[in-house]
Amino acid sequence: MKPILLQGHERSITQIKYNREGDLLFTVAKDPIVNVWYSVNGERLGTYMGHTGAVWCVDADWDTKHVLTGSADNSCRLWDCETGKQLALLKTNSAVRTCGFDFGGNIIMFSTDKQMGYQCFVSFFDLRDPSQIVWRGVGEC
Repeated sequence: MKPILLQGHERSITQIKYNREGDLLFTVAKDPIVNVWYSVNGERLGTYMGHTGAVWCVDADWDTKHVLTGSADNSCRLWDCETGKQLALLKTNSAVRTCGFDFGGNIIMFSTDKQMGYQCFVSFFDLRDPSQIVWRGVGEC
């Protein structure tokens, strides 16, 4: 296997994630940049711009239509994978540390830090009706 050097971040990488097919690779770092690459040759396809703090987590849905990111800017963002357009912004009271899709691609989930007097929590949203929280758990993190 030939190593590929991915140069697209100004700070250390916090997560690397393949899509299901394995042809795309998503990287996030302690900078506000989200990159997508061809996994075969390391060519950068584009960036998702909008975060203002370190990006801690990234996930792609089952058919790679959407990308989900969580950041120290106290937000979880949903992106159109192909166009890079931000589709949704979910604001929180603290940094979003983990995020992901269910296997059906309809439910997104994310968790936050316990910081600045705010409790940590885990939230689940149904993309078919994102105005409604499916479930939220609060507790010790």
